[in-house]
Order: sequence, then structure tokens, then C-alpha cells
Amino acid sequence: GAAVWLVVLVSTAMAEEEDNSTTAPYVAPEVDGLHWAETFDGDVWSRWSPSAQEKYNGKFSVAARNQEALTGDLGLLIPDEARHYGAAAKFPQIVGKKEAPFVVQFEVKFQDGLSCGGSYIKLFNSDGVESFKDDTPYVIMFGPDRCGSTDKVHFILQHKSPKTGKWEEKHCKDVPSVPSDSLSHLYGLIINPDNSWEIQIDGEKKTSGSLLTSMEPPVNPPKDIDDPTDSKPEDWVDEAKMDDPDSSKPDDWDEDAPMMIPDPAASKPSGWVDDAPAKIDDPSAVKPEDWDDDEDGEWEAPIIDNPVCSVGCGKWEAPKISNPEYKGKWYAPKIDNPEYKGVWKPRQIPNPGYFVDEEPCVLPAIDSVGIDIWTMSKGILFDNIMISTNVGKAKAFADASFKLRHELELKQQPKSAGGGFFEDAMDFALRNMAAVGVTAAALLLASIWCCCIRGGGAPRAPTPEEKKQARLKKKAEAEKKAKEEGEEEEESKAKEAEGEEEEEEKKDEEPAEEKKEGGLGDIDEDDK
Repeated sequence: GAAVWLVVLVSTAMAEEEDNSTTAPYVAPEVDGLHWAETFDGDVWSRWSPSAQEKYNGKFSVAARNQEALTGDLGLLIPDEARHYGAAAKFPQIVGKKEAPFVVQFEVKFQDGLSCGGSYIKLFNSDGVESFKDDTPYVIMFGPDRCGSTDKVHFILQHKSPKTGKWEEKHCKDVPSVPSDSLSHLYGLIINPDNSWEIQIDGEKKTSGSLLTSMEPPVNPPKDIDDPTDSKPEDWVDEAKMDDPDSSKPDDWDEDAPMMIPDPAASKPSGWVDDAPAKIDDPSAVKPEDWDDDEDGEWEAPIIDNPVCSVGCGKWEAPKISNPEYKGKWYAPKIDNPEYKGVWKPRQIPNPGYFVDEEPCVLPAIDSVGIDIWTMSKGILFDNIMISTNVGKAKAFADASFKLRHELELKQQPKSAGGGFFEDAMDFALRNMAAVGVTAAALLLASIWCCCIRGGGAPRAPTPEEKKQARLKKKAEAEKKAKEEGEEEEESKAKEAEGEEEEEEKKDEEPAEEKKEGGLGDIDEDDK
């Protein structure tokens, strides 16, 4: 009983959950405590400016997702493939601080997949976002990119040399791959005050490192470099081994001997026919009577295996075996080269561009975000771009936006072919362990109370009158059956039934013994 009620309750709860949990109305997430956030609500084009450069022939649009989870939520959409897209937005300038982390995160959804194209963002400091283009200097480039052999989440830091004033790209060595589904995904980059960094996807760390040791080329250049004016001397010998000048090819060494030769021990099998073809026209075939050479072409008999070639036909050749005399081309043995001087390297000189930046985590001024991509995939949608100096606030923003959407999108996915009620019930129970546990315990206690404690619930024994009615019914059925089988048998069964009735009446008139109750009900002598 408890198990049945538990299944009913779980089924009801699952049905209610299924009916109401795949979508939810969109509520704009709180942005208090964040440096800047773009949710693409309201008048987006008052904040964003498409690039004025001619190469950007793609036009962004603000739209809802093809399959909504948070209904009414909008994002920045790439509607067409095979286009260049460029747009940027300005925000209050942020300057890196030693004591504060830097966090940037944003959502991307590949509604039609991502075959070839980027979906990353660039953070930069600008004089005007309208002039944003592909070669606009940036501080950070971050986000997914896939095309051909490229499949990674970029993290590129532009670092300015305090010696030369030049900006140089520093690429993350260990990058995660891009998720291959069409769900929304959250890409996050955290740069900490101790120069450590972390790349997250959907709030989970995928890779991490240090700005001082995990970037290529390194943020800090080497102290010494190769002398560009140095060159290898003409008489420099860098071959460690040489042919032995005292060695010579042995007289019996035959370089022309073949690797494989016919097996001299083999002989042509008996029954082999040298001059017979392997295939012949079927001699038993006859041209059909209705065959018309003009319409059907010249008739040809079907080809069959030549019956005389059961052993073999044609020119016989002995099988090949390895040549025991084969040695191949002769080479002189190698010896140490007495003139060897080692591997030549140019001499080292002090690096004129050498510097040490112990705090590359302190980023330069940033006041804009831009999207500059070319893609062969349409349906890419950006949303909830955020910049913060507080990791906890960034997570709270993600929980109020991405996490809600992601959970709903997972429920919208088609269920696996092997699923069923049991699998769904187990999934529901695992996600609601506390509630299911309390319900199961309550039903178990109720069942024990009903079966073992409360006596009124046990089945009662039949009364003497009820037993008498049952015997009369049995007698009538016996008489009917006897009548059908014959007069003799009818009289015999009727007397037997009367005898049983008298005996049972005597037992009913005797005082009934007190019944004992138990979990299986009342048991008396008549029921044994």
C-alpha cells in the first residue's frame, strides 16, 4: 500500500513539474554591485553602435531565442551566415587595481550550431565605438572560436612593453574546447590580484594558470637574447658521426640481389592447364526465341568458370619467398667524428627590451566592448555581457540569468530513447530526495499502524447465518448438477448435502471461541 501511494505521489508531482517547468517568464537580473552589465533590454541601439567600416556587411538584430526558456528575454542575434559583423558599446571606464579581481562573462547560444566562425568579444579603450574595427587595439579578447582544426575558447591579453611602448599579444597556452551542442553557455574569465587566472564554462573551471608562466610568448621577455649579428663559422662541423673511412664493401656483397625470389622447391600442380582460359561462354546457353538483334543487340552467351580449370589455368608461376642471399645496399659503419664541435648557437647578448612586470594582473584602462567576427553559421545569440570586480556579485548575476535559463533548456531537450516512467521517477526522486524520503516514511508508518496495531481494520469471521446461506447455495448447485447427470446421482448428492447441513448446524449452535486477531485477519476452524 505504501509503495503504491508513493508511486502515485511521485507521478503526480512529476506531471505537475513537467507541465510547468520548461519555461518561465523573464525577469531582468539585478545588476547592483556590478561595474557594467548588458542584458539587451530596452533601447539597445542607443547603447550599441554598428561599425561604420565597409567590410562589416552583416547586420545584427535584437531578438528572442528560437526556443525560449525565459520567455520575453532578448539577445543580440547574428541572423545570416557568411557575413562580417562588427558592433561596440561604451561603458564607464574601469582601471585595474592590485587588490581587486577582474571578471568578464557573457552568454552565447549556437541555435543552428557552429561550423566555422567566432563568437568572442574584445575589451578595449577607445575614443569612439563607431570607429571600432578588426585592427582596433584591444586589452582582452575572450570567447569561443571554431573552424577547421581550431576549436577553443580564446584568452588573449594585449600587454604593453614599458621599454618600447609596443603592444604584444600573449596567448593562453592551455585553452578549453567549445561545447558542441546548441544550448546556451556561459563563458567566464577571472583575473586575480595574484596574477592567477581561470576560464570557466557554465560556472565550472575548465582551465587555469598564471599570467607570469602560462602565456605564450611570456609576459616578461628573456633577459638575454641571441646576437642577431653572430653567424656560424664556415668551418664549423656539427655532424657528431661520420662514415668510417677505413671500411669497404665486402667482395661477396651483392647490392643487386632481389629481396624476393621464386620458390625453387615449388612445382606446377598436376592438372594445371597452361593454354586454357579461366572463363568461357556457357555452352549450354541458347539464344532466346524472342531475341531481336536489331532491338536487343547482338546476343552473347553468359560467361561461366572453365570446368577444366578446377586446379588452375594460364601461365603458372612459382610462389615468392625471401631471398636468403639478399643484403640490400651497403653503407659504411658510423664512427665518432673527430672534428665535431657541437651544435652551434649564436652568442647571447643583453636584451635591450628586457623588463619585469610583476603585476600584469593590473589591467590598463578599459571602457568599451566590441564584437568583431566573421561566421559561416547563423543563429548565434549573445546575451548578458558583464564586467565586475566582485566574483560573488558576478556569480549572483549568473545565477539569476544563465542558471535559470540553462536548467529550463536542459528540461526542453528530448528524453533519451531508453527512458521511461521508472527512469523519470528515479530522476525526480534524486532531485527531491528530502520530500520523497519524508513521504515514504509517513506512508510506511501509516501502513504499520493499520496492519499491526489497529484491530478494527482486520477482516471479521462470517456469522453462522452467513455460513448457513452459503451451504444452502452449495446444496442447490449440487441438486441442479445431479439432475443433469441422472436420477441416481441426484438422490445420492442430495442426501450428502443434507448430511453436511445437519452437521454444520450442530457446530453453529456450539458456543464460539474467542477469536485472536493478527496481521492476516481472523482464522477459525472453518477457515482452516
